[in-house]
Amino acid sequence: MAITRTRVADDTWVFTSALYAEVNAGLVVSSEGGILIDTLPFPSETRQIIDFAAQVCPAGVRYLVNTISHADHVYGSCLFPEAELIAHESTRDLLVRYGRRALEEAREHTAELLRVEIRLPKIIFNEGSVIRLGDKTVHIMHAPGPGPDVCVVHVREEKVLFASDLMMPVPVIASPLADIEKFKQSLYSLHEFNLETIVQGHGDILLRGEVTPSIEESIQYLNDVEALVERLLSKGATKRELLSHDIEEFGRTRIPLGGLVQNFHQANLLFLWEKAKAAQKQERQPA
Repeated sequence: MAITRTRVADDTWVFTSALYAEVNAGLVVSSEGGILIDTLPFPSETRQIIDFAAQVCPAGVRYLVNTISHADHVYGSCLFPEAELIAHESTRDLLVRYGRRALEEAREHTAELLRVEIRLPKIIFNEGSVIRLGDKTVHIMHAPGPGPDVCVVHVREEKVLFASDLMMPVPVIASPLADIEKFKQSLYSLHEFNLETIVQGHGDILLRGEVTPSIEESIQYLNDVEALVERLLSKGATKRELLSHDIEEFGRTRIPLGGLVQNFHQANLLFLWEKAKAAQKQERQPA
């Protein structure tokens, strides 16, 4: 199945998966080679990126950035053996701890993944890193929240930000590795950039007039779901009542990602609910 290819600036393209949750990857082309931001989850899709890169980037892909350790972003890394692989140190740690085991489990259900291998980054950083290649400057910055390893990638000359899973059609916090306060802080930090475009980890590309409102809406959503859970718990509500508050109550539509946003939203509510109930139980225990 053909991926969707979108040119978001003179030398920057976005590739969107047709097979899994509209996950996005990107390619920045410079006079001295290409910088790839993430890959797509299935080899058949990542090979379409390889074929396109061969046409527009004769110097080859020199660098590959993993913005997060999630399978849908990293499984194509093994198809770029000549590229220098760069990631945050937490991304490497999570791939070492969970990557191969998760891949083995995924292979049992998806034959195409038998050709995938986990590739570990050789260049790692803590706070941030800069790639200067030809006429392009690419800043990679740690932006935790959805997970401890998330990074965003700013293509300075093109005013494009690849936001990884920090920006999605609905923020996803239903993970024991998520930190909602750091999530908000990382979202606030995006206001520091002069951006024409944000490429979300999944789903639609955000253009200039959508950038600032979308950042603010994501912060507001996180505040609102926290407040909802706190309010419902304080009055002794049930999970059924909790789940009656669907995504549209928070100013978002169910349509993106083939309707998955409602599933993500419900998972967020349940995660915050269980976390808050556990905290309540802990507080009631005698010292």
